[in-house]
This record gives sequence, structure tokens and C-alpha cells, in this order.
Amino acid sequence: MRRIASAAFLAGIWMGFGYAQAQTELIGSIWFPDTHPLTKYGYLDWSQKVESESNGQLKIKVFTGPALLPPNAHLSGLRDGIAQITYHAGTYTPSELPEDNVIAILGIGLRNNIITAAAVSDFYMNDPAMREMFNRNKIVFLGSYATPPYVLMCRSKVENLADIQGKKIRMPGAVHAEFAKLVGAVPVNVPSSEMFTGLEKGQLDCAANAANDMKARSLWDVAKYVTVLDLGSYYSGWQHAIHAPTWRKLKAQERRILLDTISDAMIETALGYTADSEAALNEAPTKGVTIIRPASDIQKALDEFIENKVREIALREGKERFKLEDTEGLLQRFEATYAKWAELYSKVDMKDKEALKKVLRDNLYSKVDVNTYGN
Repeated sequence: MRRIASAAFLAGIWMGFGYAQAQTELIGSIWFPDTHPLTKYGYLDWSQKVESESNGQLKIKVFTGPALLPPNAHLSGLRDGIAQITYHAGTYTPSELPEDNVIAILGIGLRNNIITAAAVSDFYMNDPAMREMFNRNKIVFLGSYATPPYVLMCRSKVENLADIQGKKIRMPGAVHAEFAKLVGAVPVNVPSSEMFTGLEKGQLDCAANAANDMKARSLWDVAKYVTVLDLGSYYSGWQHAIHAPTWRKLKAQERRILLDTISDAMIETALGYTADSEAALNEAPTKGVTIIRPASDIQKALDEFIENKVREIALREGKERFKLEDTEGLLQRFEATYAKWAELYSKVDMKDKEALKKVLRDNLYSKVDVNTYGN
């Protein structure tokens, strides 16, 4: 009888211990390769931090490349719970993310990816129109990203307006496509995962993307010219969003760990992305790549386009294409949010990683109420 009682007692302890130590594992998916900074810093390194901060009780199983979901399915796959956390490029699904696609148009004129990522995260978390967009899709936004400047990676030299005439250029979104048409090029809408093949087969003359892809995706094997024409930052969609039913099942402390680690990962990713892009540009000449500074005529065309056309395009897209009720208000609110973060970051050294993290944490992520956000 004593042995039976002892066994029952030990079983009770074990069950209690097992409950206390129960693990939560979430499936994460990002369709870039492991070498891409959004994957490397934003998912692989971040998932290790989540596990460490939770003492192994919260884990992210990360699928990279198209192993789990193809690029354009990272919204639907998240909404359906195939993955619980994903990266998604919002310009791939404009009809489902119209507000995001309008805000993304402004990116061609934004030059600092840390300020941009912080402003986008703040706006997407707190603006009523953006929160409604995520609610419609049954997902909860957790964090943004913003790329270093997009540049032109080409099969032949593109230095001035004459050179770009008729060039077939992979562009990331509507505003870049409008600029391509303005300067006499032909915009091509294909995912960044198809840039290598398009350049290799001559279906593309150039690809607009961040320079790190020269190395991360071996574009320097098929694009021997890089024109460092600053085409702004891309941030459409999200770096981290979570399946809403999954978020609502998480404990408050699990939500807090996700938010805090994502806050830090945003800075790690932005700095790492920039460093990887600069390193790729520095290494590119050893791979036979010529780095070209844009001539004054093409630079002037871009500057005038940003000053005079970009906001007009955003208004038109919002009103005519997406039928939004208040596109002007949406743009004004985002511009105010961006100005707020530009001011906050003007007070710190933009190379001081810990100071950058503190500004983001203190002014955004620490203020999120984990008991109510996303419910």
C-alpha cells in the first residue's frame, strides 16, 4: 500500500513538473534562403533568442526557402494556420493588404531603414485602419522590417537615361514601376526569388533589390553591373505576424517574450542587412562586377519623381485602385509617425546598437499591453 501511495505521489509531482515545463512550439516560415539577412538575423538568430529568453519553454521551428510555403502564400498560409508566424512581402497580395500597399509606395523616398522599420511597426500596431486590415486577415502584426537602399543589378551598364531606355527591370512595386516607365524602361513584376533565373536567361536586363543579393543569391554571377541609384527602402508586409487564434492561446508571458525579442531583432536585422549589403558591394568587384554611380540626368529624374509624383501615386492608388475611404488621412498619419521616429532617433548614435534597441523598446514595444493587444 505504501509503495502504491509513493508511486501516486511521485506521479503527481511529475505531472505537476511536466505541466509547469510544458513547451510551446510555433511554426515559423520565411521564404528567403538562410543566407539572407531577413532570415539570418530576423528568424534564425531570433528563434534562438526566443528559446533562450523562455528557458526553452517557447520555441520557433523555422522553415526557410519555399520548404513550407511558396513566397506569395505567406499571407494565406498564416491566415490558415499552416504556419503560426511568417514573413510576408505585402506587394505580393495587394487586394488583401490595400492599406499596406499604399503606405509602401512612400518607401522609394525613405532613406534610413532603422527609422523606417520603427515607424512602420508603430503605425501598423497602433493606427486603427492598419489594425482593421490585420483583423480582416485574422492575423496579429508583431514587427516590421525595412531594407537598405534598393539598387539596380544589371547585365549591362546602366549609368544614364540613355542606357536605361528599353531595359526590362524587375521592380518590387507599383511606385518603382511608375518610375521605370517615366525613364523609358519596362517594369517586370516577378518575385525576388526569380531574379537569378530572369537575369541568367535574359528575361530581365536588371533587377532592383538590396545589394546583399549580389552575394546572398549569387546575382553577381549573372549581373556584372551595379548602379547605386538609391531607390529607397522596401517594407511592405511584415517581418513577423502571427496567426490570430494562436496568439490568443498564448500566455501573457509568452506574448511578452515574443514582443521583446522581436523589438531587439528589428534593430539587429536592420543593422545586419545594411552591413551585408555594404559588404556585398565591397566584394562585388572581386567577382568581376563594375560598380557604377548614376549620372546626373538619371539622378535628377529620380529626385524629381520622388518630390513631385510619389505622394500623388499613393493617393491615386488608394482612391482609385483600392477604394479606400480616407487615403489622405492614412498618408498624413503615417507621415506624422515617421516624423516622430526621425526625431526620437535624432538623439542617439545611429551605430550604437544598444541605444537603438532602447529607443524602440521604450517608445513602442514596452507600451504594448500583452493582455489586450491582438484580442
